[in-house]
Amino acid sequence: MAIGLQRKDGYLLAALFLVVLLVFYPVFFSEYIYTDEVIQLWNYRPGSGFTMFAEQGRWLTEWLMSKSFASVDSIHGIIYIRVFALMMWLLCIPIWYIIVKRIVAGAPSYTYLPFFTCLYLVTGLPFAITVQWASCIELPIANTAGLLSGAIWYLAIRDKKKLEIPVLAALGSLAAGLISLSAYQSGFGCYLLPFLFHYTSGYTSRKDLVVIKGLAFYFLIYAVYFVLFKTYLSVRQVASDPRTGLYFNPADKLQFFFSHPLKRAFWFNIIVNEENSLARAIYKVLLIGWMVMAFVRYGIKQWLGALKYIAVVLLIFITSYLPSMVVKENYASNRTMLAVFMCVWFVCAEMTAYLLKNNLARKITDISVFIIMLIAGWYNYNKQFLTPVREEYTAIKNYVHQHYNKNITTVYFIKPAEDGFKKKYHVQTSMDEFGVPSTFFEWVPEPLMQQMVFEITGDRTTAEKLVVKHWPDMESFSGSGESMAGNVLLVNVPALIDGK
Repeated sequence: MAIGLQRKDGYLLAALFLVVLLVFYPVFFSEYIYTDEVIQLWNYRPGSGFTMFAEQGRWLTEWLMSKSFASVDSIHGIIYIRVFALMMWLLCIPIWYIIVKRIVAGAPSYTYLPFFTCLYLVTGLPFAITVQWASCIELPIANTAGLLSGAIWYLAIRDKKKLEIPVLAALGSLAAGLISLSAYQSGFGCYLLPFLFHYTSGYTSRKDLVVIKGLAFYFLIYAVYFVLFKTYLSVRQVASDPRTGLYFNPADKLQFFFSHPLKRAFWFNIIVNEENSLARAIYKVLLIGWMVMAFVRYGIKQWLGALKYIAVVLLIFITSYLPSMVVKENYASNRTMLAVFMCVWFVCAEMTAYLLKNNLARKITDISVFIIMLIAGWYNYNKQFLTPVREEYTAIKNYVHQHYNKNITTVYFIKPAEDGFKKKYHVQTSMDEFGVPSTFFEWVPEPLMQQMVFEITGDRTTAEKLVVKHWPDMESFSGSGESMAGNVLLVNVPALIDGK
């Protein structure tokens, strides 16, 4: 799969690394803690036997999390885990670049598609989530291994006869696919990117056969993984996580897919209010516009070919999100959707590159896309996420350090609302990943207070004995009848966020 990189490619890769550093440089010194990180920091102690991911079939993630969080014992130490996640992505970026360069080789219209695909990757929401949230450090491995699995199989079968089966390529693709699935199942959807590009490209042949063989092997890898997963549960005699239970309701799932994941993918890297009528209209315009352009590209006389093109592309979109389409939970978090995001990007970028013939128009488009992606990536990480979360943590930390004493045995914790940042920071929420206070989630207050007390006292036993009670607002607390005794510390997070 090797392909020679030219000096220009080296410059473009250097530019990608520079973009990453410009956007994410605060990760090297920003101290904060976000939601699940505090559970993992508090519980993944050496010899604790604590697990979160093995029962979900994410064995590689379990190993990564246990080793990473067991190596630090402070909130400040999580910085090193986030930096590690960033370094993993920096190692993966050249792999993405080389694979895309390899699959678009020979098509003059796609000269800069590898660069802009990787630029979209590094300024995208799933990439930012990996860097900003140590609970998602497995995403570089899951998504890159998924892409590598698909690329190995695709490059092996692209020019083969119908009955030829490249055994070594099949084994390599299977190995990479199982690594992806054992890290984060949704990441395996990136396997389909080479086949999607092959089908949509104006410079490839044998489209149906290549896609069929690609999808067949895709489902085969899932089948092998499913057998391994069930075997693991049987041997360990543990129940699977309820979130992994299979759920078959095609109508419900298709409605969910088109109304949430696909809609967000067509917003690209922009975080908007999902209920905003203008945002919904933009999604519909872009989706229908792409379909119209398909008919323009094929011509009216080949309308059946245009319909087939649209149907196959939509099928690949849906199939790339397969793990979330076969479980009951409908939760379109950005971290699960890198494959869908990249599929939509590939289709739109390929269509634009194919139809845009004027060199000046191409240059203007390229420059505009670069600027928009850079600004969006920087804003999403630094303003939508980092600034409010870091200030929330700093305010709580300073308050606890100032008011905690050895007589405190109980903490009354007032949680902020889900949109608790909106008034002060004017940010838009996106699932549980952007614009949401860390302490909004009910599983955060207890381990957070225990961890802070541990860092103040250096005594884990004292911290473990701390009783933490929490309420969604001051009104609920006032009506609870709880009294403020001398051994109680009241932590009113909404007031701390507002600087009161």
